[in-house]
Amino acid sequence: MNPWKAPLAAATSILLAAGLASPASAAPRGDFRPVPLPFFWPNNSLLDIDAASPDSVWIAGDQGALFIPTDPFNGITIPGNPVVRRWQNGAWVEYGIQNLSSHGTIDDVDAVGPEDVWISGTKHHDSGLRTPYAAHFTGTGFTQVELPENAQDGGADLRADASGIWLTTRNDYYRRTGNGWTHLATGPDVYRHTSYIRADDDIWVLGAASQTETALLARHWDGRSWRSVPMQQPPTPYVAFTDMIALSPADAWAIGVDRYTSPHTPALMHWDGSAWTSVTPPAGFDDFKKIVRGEDGTLWVVGHLTDEPAEPGLLRYSGGTWERVPTAAVPGKFDFNASALAVVPGTGALWTLGRGVVGGPVVLTDG
Repeated sequence: MNPWKAPLAAATSILLAAGLASPASAAPRGDFRPVPLPFFWPNNSLLDIDAASPDSVWIAGDQGALFIPTDPFNGITIPGNPVVRRWQNGAWVEYGIQNLSSHGTIDDVDAVGPEDVWISGTKHHDSGLRTPYAAHFTGTGFTQVELPENAQDGGADLRADASGIWLTTRNDYYRRTGNGWTHLATGPDVYRHTSYIRADDDIWVLGAASQTETALLARHWDGRSWRSVPMQQPPTPYVAFTDMIALSPADAWAIGVDRYTSPHTPALMHWDGSAWTSVTPPAGFDDFKKIVRGEDGTLWVVGHLTDEPAEPGLLRYSGGTWERVPTAAVPGKFDFNASALAVVPGTGALWTLGRGVVGGPVVLTDG
């Protein structure tokens, strides 16, 4: 323990004994430290992280992609192999992935429970064809899950949590029912930046009229039809949404970034049941990547900092206010881009991952 922390720890113990502090308030967040990674083949990426317990933290990505130059300006990329690892008892554990032993990428992992984990990504075929892939953890390995037929055209985004198993394809939205998929809606005519399914009758799509349009749009599915809702435009004109979360029919948040400003400008938007409005975030950020909710209701956003680029950018929303959370610099990195975030149930510990300008991926935890 650092010397300056000893008096604080003693004081906290006294407050807890007197009933004046809670265990949550006694556990500061953001003091990240690196977690050793297993060996990955060169040209590796970690794309997502999630957690169901301290012994069920999962990372996903790929490793071993090869680029073969065919001339000074062109080449052929041979896809790498999928990566899924579980942090358990202080070590990383690997499991088999049915029908995806090679040439694939896992870009999403969702841990509903310690042994209830879903993954999704892309399978690369020898013919050059790419098809979406999804699988469910059975306790000893991942078993492939059949996707709707139209998911083969344009990919599929799977999200699993306590509310259910949800699937977004290029044009449609589904809920997992038994061993199959129930179609909920066909998407609106919008160039989608991000979307979120909270319930059968609560689906959001945020984006623009087309890929070249800059005015942001919001469409909401109420179980019967899509409707347009008011969207206040952010202060800068070229914002693209990167993530969102819907907490209730009258409470949702979205994050994004305008990459045409220098430095880039982050965006934070809120839905209050009547309109999407722009919220000014705390200073020091130039990008927001991921928004998640802890089991205590606290919202967290991870991104990139301009004033302390070696530190993971971290925002916390609690009690109606967004605040920047101090974080520790990543050892050996002068610039670090955090891209994913998870909150461990039961402890509130944060896990994040990303990479610097130089070097491979880094996994960090403050637990």
